[in-house]
Amino acid sequence: MANSQWKEKLRKVTDTTENAKYVPEKAKSVGIVFFYVFFAIIIAMLLFFVIGLFQQTHYIAGCVIAIISISCLYFLWKIIQADSLENKN
Repeated sequence: MANSQWKEKLRKVTDTTENAKYVPEKAKSVGIVFFYVFFAIIIAMLLFFVIGLFQQTHYIAGCVIAIISISCLYFLWKIIQADSLENKN
């Protein structure tokens, strides 16, 4: 009995994720805002880490972290500039 209930819930979740029309626009926009804020916080932390590493004369580690943070910034920029995140099959 419980197994069929779980299968039904899983089917509903799978159906919802495959068909974006069931997801309200407000939920999508809130999710995207949280994603942007999370990435902005990560990038800021990495940049502060880079500054601290350079102040402590750890130049190689600072350069590596700077490259990682710039890559994250580029990734975020490309997502923001994308026309649509929907799957076009």
